[in-house]
Amino acid sequence: MLESAPSSPGAAEQQPELGYPRPGEVLRRLRTQRGMSLRQVAAECGLSVSFLASLERGETDIALERLSRLAAVFGHDVGSFLGFSRGRATPSVFPLQTQEVLERAPGVTYHVLRSPELGYQVITAHFRPHSELGEELQHEGTDLIMMTEGTLVARYNGVDYELRAGDCAQWSAGYPHTFRNDTDEPARFIGVLFSSLY
Repeated sequence: MLESAPSSPGAAEQQPELGYPRPGEVLRRLRTQRGMSLRQVAAECGLSVSFLASLERGETDIALERLSRLAAVFGHDVGSFLGFSRGRATPSVFPLQTQEVLERAPGVTYHVLRSPELGYQVITAHFRPHSELGEELQHEGTDLIMMTEGTLVARYNGVDYELRAGDCAQWSAGYPHTFRNDTDEPARFIGVLFSSLY
């Protein structure tokens, strides 16, 4: 005997396998990652705060057109918002002027690109001649460093490693590490931090 689908108001909440994540759960996760309030999301997508709050609590459903407007707030299409595609329907472009600039030490400048929904940060680091980070860093996650110009000394867990343009290094960021430029030429690297440091 076949059972009919439940028709009670809480039926969707009682079904553990819908085949897709609940839009309200996705909204809460992305909103929290971006540090946005419901009011900010509502202003950008044209939906009411009360509707979005109800969606997050799982008390209401959302029509496809509204879901599309909501997904666009976070740079997604409906498919990528719900996890059906690996990427967004459009590329993410991060112009240099929108990236945060950090003066990490005299002669050391970082440009920080955050990708919270993917769980990593990209750092473009510029070291002037004879500059150094100074402090030793220690944080959660893994770092991937790719030298793009010049030569740096990476001091990792008390040992110096020379990195030249084109060299890559990967390490557990839980051990102390720092960088210095001992040369008369500038040096740059791109670092992918698989944790939220900056």
